[in-house]
Amino acid sequence: MFPYASQKALRWKFRRQNMLQEFLAFGPDLACLQEVDFWDEFYYPNLTKAGYETAYYKNKNKKHGCAIIWRRSRFEKVEQKTLEYDDIGQPTFMTGNIGLMVGLRPLQHTNENPDPNADMVLADEEDGEESTGNEANGEGETKIPGGILVATTHLFWRPDGSYERLRQASILLEKIKEWNQTLDFTVLLGGDFNTTPRDAAYRVMTRNAMPPHQIPNLEKWLEDEVARVQEAEANAEVTSAEGGTGDVKDTTAACEKEPDTVDRLIAQTEKLDLGKAFNGTQEFKAQENKNDKDLPYRAPPTGIILPKQSAAKASSVEGQPQSTIVDSADFAVSEDPKIRHLAAVDASAESGGEDARVIAPLEAFTPPRDLQMAVESFSRCISIYGQYESLTKDSPAEADLVAAAATAAEESTATKAHTEHTHGEPVFTNFATWFKDTLDYVYLLDEPIPKNGARLVPLRLLEIPDKSHLGHGLPDEKFSSDHLCLMVEFAILST
Repeated sequence: MFPYASQKALRWKFRRQNMLQEFLAFGPDLACLQEVDFWDEFYYPNLTKAGYETAYYKNKNKKHGCAIIWRRSRFEKVEQKTLEYDDIGQPTFMTGNIGLMVGLRPLQHTNENPDPNADMVLADEEDGEESTGNEANGEGETKIPGGILVATTHLFWRPDGSYERLRQASILLEKIKEWNQTLDFTVLLGGDFNTTPRDAAYRVMTRNAMPPHQIPNLEKWLEDEVARVQEAEANAEVTSAEGGTGDVKDTTAACEKEPDTVDRLIAQTEKLDLGKAFNGTQEFKAQENKNDKDLPYRAPPTGIILPKQSAAKASSVEGQPQSTIVDSADFAVSEDPKIRHLAAVDASAESGGEDARVIAPLEAFTPPRDLQMAVESFSRCISIYGQYESLTKDSPAEADLVAAAATAAEESTATKAHTEHTHGEPVFTNFATWFKDTLDYVYLLDEPIPKNGARLVPLRLLEIPDKSHLGHGLPDEKFSSDHLCLMVEFAILST
């Protein structure tokens, strides 16, 4: 999946130090992280040592989860909530995706030992009074007004998962509203939404206009998906009823019908013409292929890739080549315990594991138009980067509104980095070899300042690097994730 990355860049022991150093160099007061693994072994002890408190949660079937991190000198935790999207309503896939929310209250700080960020507490100019924002109360402490409900999530990743992302977004906003009824805090939402600015979930959450065919397309997809899954299930039942001999299955026809995913990825990589040239330090040097076109997106393998059958055990039809697709049952009696475990995992995945399609009648699913209305009944999500990111660019051409309008009606995504800002967003936040687009956002909910909420005003953004610095795709030895860091500096206005 990362053909241009050196072995060093992919090695976990190298990547973890890079990512931790990047985090500590920025030194945020709050942070939302997604796809976090090695939490107990690495992140938790190191972040705790650096002065942070944390909340972490993952689905039991996933190796990675989401984390919210805050500096213990700045905030105290009031409440923590989690949600499992698969457990609410009728999902189309068993995704294992989750949401995590933490209610935080800014801490008071004494004038004798002021907080290093105390100057970020600014007076509200509307009250007409000059103030530094640092007036002490009778006990010699400064009050920092209001609380913040920080939420993070990692929505469904598959390119054909637009309906599921819209469904998950509606659940997330509903739970935020429900859990915030008691706290009444300002809502700050950051995460990997896996939704481009052209995807339905982004458009509905931000109220950006969508093409008139987008919701009908989701309705048609849902109908086709239900029919396809039900047909596949019916065929599987017929095959099972007709079989029952326990013989090794002939998989030649299956191989001809659906080429192996890995073979497709290998073919894709060959098209890139990597060159396999090495410099003096033996580091892999990728050669740019000037004839590369916009290569189609290919999803990574979703199952366990088992060893190929030996020639003695492989089944074949006379006169036809042996199949390279294997039946996991063939390895269930292997003497190697690792292979037996893989066979068991593969068998369970086929019957319904992570990303498995859900079999249910059409009426069990919430219609896309109902999801759209549900999301639009909640407060609008204001994308901070969408509002201001184009202003950080030196060249006005990069923020050309005409070019942005030309992309506004697009619904699909491309594997190469965009050159125009869609709805003002960065042209990419994810810069992998096979996919380059914007998937990550920092949102503030557009609503009156809650009674107990902080008044947040964005001051500065961390700029997205120009693609000329990123080569063919991340990760590399400078950036150890294929997603780029988003960072916003907020002022908390005193009232």
